[in-house]
Amino acid sequence: MTETTYNGWTNYETWAVALWIDNEQDSYRYWRDQVREHRKAAPTCRQVAGGLWTPEEAAKIKLADQLKDEIRDAAPMTEPSLFSDLLGAALDEVNWFEIAGNWLSDEQPPEHTPEPVIFSYSRAQAIADGVLMDATKTAEEAGLKYPTALTAAVWAQCVKVPEEAEGQDERGRLWDVLWMLKTAIQQSGHTNTVPFSVLVKNDRRGPRPVRLKALCGPGDTTEPVVTVMLPEED
Repeated sequence: MTETTYNGWTNYETWAVALWIDNEQDSYRYWRDQVREHRKAAPTCRQVAGGLWTPEEAAKIKLADQLKDEIRDAAPMTEPSLFSDLLGAALDEVNWFEIAGNWLSDEQPPEHTPEPVIFSYSRAQAIADGVLMDATKTAEEAGLKYPTALTAAVWAQCVKVPEEAEGQDERGRLWDVLWMLKTAIQQSGHTNTVPFSVLVKNDRRGPRPVRLKALCGPGDTTEPVVTVMLPEED
């Protein structure tokens, strides 16, 4: 078989371009800066946001396009001639993506050093402070298998009994919330977020639906926990 590569590159033309831009000091510094800029800008690229490219793919494609455009624009022969045609044909053979990928692999992104955690607010602290209301015991009775808590806003709106709501008690209202949650989970399939509604009587009129959502995520020791909140809460 005929060897079509050259010194580890796709072809002679690609090797020649890579060699010259890598060995000239000013060129080396310039393209090294461009690599950093493309890698920095890649996460904000429209195609990355749309899920079409990864950030590394975006940096490679954008860098390859810049290499091709700038080196072609710098070609010394602009008037049509035998030599300009030969130069154009040679540049057409250059694998710009291979050169861009080589520069990106040489210029690895700096390792991220996580900032020290100044303060971490645990779930246990949130329950102790009344930010979350623990409902695990009743949740287990309703058939929920993970520790469960309600935000203070949900508790105030759906569990705490207003003076105007006659014939209500907190345990019964809490049961209604958790039972409707269990029903919604059974119907939702495998998902970490479950929207559901519960009928709540907060005045002398009849019960009205209140929209809620439940999130399942890691607790203080990474165990699964459930948090019931209002739709606008995070």
